[in-house]
Amino acid sequence: MLKRFSQTFSKLVDHELRTAQMLFLFLATGFTSFVFWGDNLPVKGPISHQMLNGIDALIAATILVGLLFFKPVQKRYQICAYVFMYTMNTVNIFLLYGTSFHVQYAYQFIVAYTISGWFFRDKKSWLIHTIVMNVLLLLVAFVSENSGKTSFDFYATYIVASLAQAVLIHFRFTIEERLKESEKKYRLLAENSFDLICIHNEDGTLEFVSPSVQRLLGYAPDELVGHKPYEIVHEDDKHIMRNLNLSERNHPSIYTPSQYRLRHKEGHYIWIETIFVPLDSENGEEHMVLSQSRDIRRSKKYQQQLEERTKELERSNADLETFAFVSSHDMQEPLRMISNYMQLLKKRYEGKLDTQADEYIEFANKGAITLQQLLRDLLAFSRITRAEFKSDVVNTKNLLQEVLKTIDLEIKEKNAVVSSENMLTAIGDKNLLQLVFQNLILNGIKYNKSAQPEIKVSGKQIERAIVFCVEDNGVGIKHDHQARIFEPFHRLHTKHEYPGTGLGLSICKKIIERLGGKIWVESELGAGSKFYFSLPLP
Repeated sequence: MLKRFSQTFSKLVDHELRTAQMLFLFLATGFTSFVFWGDNLPVKGPISHQMLNGIDALIAATILVGLLFFKPVQKRYQICAYVFMYTMNTVNIFLLYGTSFHVQYAYQFIVAYTISGWFFRDKKSWLIHTIVMNVLLLLVAFVSENSGKTSFDFYATYIVASLAQAVLIHFRFTIEERLKESEKKYRLLAENSFDLICIHNEDGTLEFVSPSVQRLLGYAPDELVGHKPYEIVHEDDKHIMRNLNLSERNHPSIYTPSQYRLRHKEGHYIWIETIFVPLDSENGEEHMVLSQSRDIRRSKKYQQQLEERTKELERSNADLETFAFVSSHDMQEPLRMISNYMQLLKKRYEGKLDTQADEYIEFANKGAITLQQLLRDLLAFSRITRAEFKSDVVNTKNLLQEVLKTIDLEIKEKNAVVSSENMLTAIGDKNLLQLVFQNLILNGIKYNKSAQPEIKVSGKQIERAIVFCVEDNGVGIKHDHQARIFEPFHRLHTKHEYPGTGLGLSICKKIIERLGGKIWVESELGAGSKFYFSLPLP
């Protein structure tokens, strides 16, 4: 009950015009009662005490009527207060003269004078009032007859009250000036910000809207204050606002940027991004939320264009992969036929024709074999993207043994030595990982001029990844070429030096990237190479 009364009274007092109306109602009623029932002592001069109280009551009642029914007066309620304070204090000074500084009216003047000083809004108005009242008081003091003791008590009290009022008023105006300066900075920030700044209560109702809303949405701030943003949110985005919970400080929707569309005054919709921040109220009971919104139409447009281009690129890549797959697959059979007949031709007619004919047959046969290998690699390259990957628990030590059995002929032919250490368990597609190890080991053997090629395979865990290394003592790679060797068909040597299609490392790169890792090389020309590839931990 007490809390409700306090909130109601606070709302009433915060409305300055309503406060002024209540104050003048109280003054008009009070001074009217003094006219009829007050202790009206006789005073010197033609104006009686009752008439003086009547003057105060009449002026207070006149101002009250103006504040209730006339807008020009309502706009100048502060001037009305100044007029009444001048009148009341002047009447009180006349009472001092008329009663020869009677104790009752002397202290009445001090109290009224001290309190009235707090109603002035700026130093200049307060200072003028203080000077005028003190000049009148001095004039009355010179022409009045009063006892020395009464005068001393009055002036001593008056001087103390005036000094206290001056100090407190100066302190008050200093604080207010600082607040106004601070308020001015924040107001300039809010009014000139390109972002829309709003304050909401706990149910989302807008209590403050920055002037930037005019530029952004076409509304005047007063058109939105007292309403909820939900009213102008696009129908498809209203679920975003429904999921907001501004009354809970730690709710996930607080501090999380939200993107949605708001209706412009002209009818079209604008994409904005808003972030909500809880505000601490002075009493700790009111839940206020600050929202800051910005226009994201341009970024949304770029995002949509990027998404469209990404879709087009994905379609194009899919078409190219399908073409590569179909072409490689469909060309296998006729090429196999050409290769078979070229081998039959060589077998039947080798040595029966002239030397040049035998040479032509050999060239055609080698070309068919090379083209067959190229088509097989293209088919494997396209299958990597099209195939669904498995997530197997792979024992890489056993996997390496299987790889070595598969390429045993190449190892023995080159007199190579393959060793391994610390082969860790990995997560990935077993068949594709087998292809990676196979290609890297065969590359280490092929691009090697030593009498006995040496290949070392090892693994280690680094943070949240497993890193494998395939090290060789081969010819090495120049630093300038180390990034390009993973590109399709990029070769560092001629086919006569080292035969191949130039797709082996590209296949390895594509497999590792699809498994969520990366591949790279460290090498020096003539000092061998170290090929690294990483796989994420499960």
